[in-house]
Amino acid sequence: MIKVANIIRVQGLVQGVGFRPFVYKLALRQNLKGWVENRNDGVLIKAEGDRQAIEKFRDLFIKEAPPASKIVAMEIEESLFEGFDDFHIVRSENISDEVTEICPDIAVCEDCLEDMQTQKNRIAYPFINCTNCGPRFTIIRDLPYDREKTTMHPFKMCSDCHKEYVDILDRRFHAQPVACSVCGPEYELRYNGKTVKELNIILETATELISGGKIIAIKGIGGFFFSCDATNQEAVKRLRTRKNREGKPFAVMFSNIHALQQFAEINEAEKESLLSWRRPIVLLKQKKNLLLM
Repeated sequence: MIKVANIIRVQGLVQGVGFRPFVYKLALRQNLKGWVENRNDGVLIKAEGDRQAIEKFRDLFIKEAPPASKIVAMEIEESLFEGFDDFHIVRSENISDEVTEICPDIAVCEDCLEDMQTQKNRIAYPFINCTNCGPRFTIIRDLPYDREKTTMHPFKMCSDCHKEYVDILDRRFHAQPVACSVCGPEYELRYNGKTVKELNIILETATELISGGKIIAIKGIGGFFFSCDATNQEAVKRLRTRKNREGKPFAVMFSNIHALQQFAEINEAEKESLLSWRRPIVLLKQKKNLLLM
């Protein structure tokens, strides 16, 4: 077998979407050696191995790329064969003034929703994430995309999170924002001069306040938003007055598409958008004779 080496430059939406872990695993499958790194203008790969294996690698590279990624350009050139012993994810470099596309935040995936009910250190944990989901654009301070250049930098991974981070078979392998209730950010509730830090009490109290017609301010990853019971006409009126928003629709949250269908008419395109990994706000036609304002 003829041994060759390729340098592969990839540009597009290739950071914050699990691209380096994907390349790493694909290279191991093809028994390739070398490295992959983030750069501020994209991803750079050096792959060494049998010519046939590298050709297969390049073919699968396009076909199996992470769902949230978008390859805009890819340059391949022959390189000096150095005889690496293994394949590695190496330290990122900032080598030009060019900037790659930045991944938007990704809705919590089904696997993480399951973890929120089963993993001891992530039960109801609001900042859960993995390679396939979680905050991206909102937490990035600079490129290339690494934890040290995000708002997660002050939060040191606990031993359990680090174990997931370095395990190639784990869904959180090389997930930069990985965190749990032991080591990650925490919520606290401030109400009537009191501060509550127990998550279950926070959720119970917030539910009671909203159900009682109160308006609460919730600090999310990217800022504050106000929340009230959308079926409580008085609460919505007060919110409109405070926001000086007489007619413009508010965003309304639903637990799932089935609950939403009770209140709005949804066509297939709208449904597809609502259930996509982006989970965008979608303007829908409200069903008649409902309390939502």
